[in-house]
Amino acid sequence: MQYKRHDYFRHSFDKPLSATFRILVEGSSNESNPGNCMLLDISTGGTKLVSSLDIPTDTGPVRLRLNFVLYEANINVVGEIVWKRRGIDGIRYGIKFTEDASTEKLILDELKLRRRTEIGVAAERKD
Repeated sequence: MQYKRHDYFRHSFDKPLSATFRILVEGSSNESNPGNCMLLDISTGGTKLVSSLDIPTDTGPVRLRLNFVLYEANINVVGEIVWKRRGIDGIRYGIKFTEDASTEKLILDELKLRRRTEIGVAAERKD
């Protein structure tokens, strides 16, 4: 099997993670009011989220500014909707983050801290 450099490790949340998003208006510095969503999984390259809001994607690419906390740090990242599917829990979206090395490192560091905490809690339950 060949290693693909841009294949990202994906962390799925046991319980979806609360987040907010704003739609970025193309060709302007304007943004929509914040909307609520839940992150279902995340990698340094993107995330899968679910929202009750139906974001129109038929007129062209839609960029979002997502805001969430994985462990301690407030993460603010821009991404583009790459797919959209209706589900029983709302509308699911696949978001590809705009590549930014510092944001990728922050997400990876926060995921490591979160995972250590999750493993620690799981070990305490077994005792």
